[in-house]
Amino acid sequence: MSGHTNTLPNFTASLSGWLNRQMMSLAKHWLAVANIFFFTYVGLPILAPILLAAGFTGAANTIYQVYNMLCHQLPTRTYFIFGEQVAMCERCISIYVTMFAGGLVFNFARYRQLPIQWYVLFALPMALDGGTAFVSEITAVLPLWPFWLIAIAAIGFFWFVLHKQGLMFWQIYVVFAGILLGLAYLQFFGPRISNLYLRNITGIIFGIGTVWFAYPSLEEGFRDTWRETSAYLSRPE
Repeated sequence: MSGHTNTLPNFTASLSGWLNRQMMSLAKHWLAVANIFFFTYVGLPILAPILLAAGFTGAANTIYQVYNMLCHQLPTRTYFIFGEQVAMCERCISIYVTMFAGGLVFNFARYRQLPIQWYVLFALPMALDGGTAFVSEITAVLPLWPFWLIAIAAIGFFWFVLHKQGLMFWQIYVVFAGILLGLAYLQFFGPRISNLYLRNITGIIFGIGTVWFAYPSLEEGFRDTWRETSAYLSRPE
């Protein structure tokens, strides 16, 4: 009976040690994991039309079906290779290629974290381009004035909340102005359609901002995790 009693604590201790060592390994190699993930994530949609053109329809269709849950895959906003559609839209391709490239750069040049108030400015061009194009499609069946009401109400709410928290940086006012200017453009010039260049440029800007904002924070967090886990495993029994 005592043998069975001792087995469970030993197993638990072994499992705990193994999990902690895996956590240390992830903390040490998190950037490589992120780079492999984004390389694979953006590589598979590009591979899909190549597989389809080569006759591997089963593998290609599997990729298309999986990414259909992650991206709209509209043909008018998608690249074509060998006459076949890529399984991810142009903007998403530009975002994730940029994040993969940013991870490679971060491997050689650890830079300071981009403050969040600057990060919103990196997201603003994509939000304006995609947002005004989306509203343009909706205004084919609905008037524009409800979007004015929604925008003014949202700006008022976020101004109140952020001002109360002391977080009303000047960059936030730029975002508010951008939203109103986007609606004003649609009001005076009518609906607009995004294009290949704007989708790629805004996606690249957003990808750069995301890596610049997220990766230094992840680096610091994983460094702390490695240090704490190492200290835990070094404790005397």
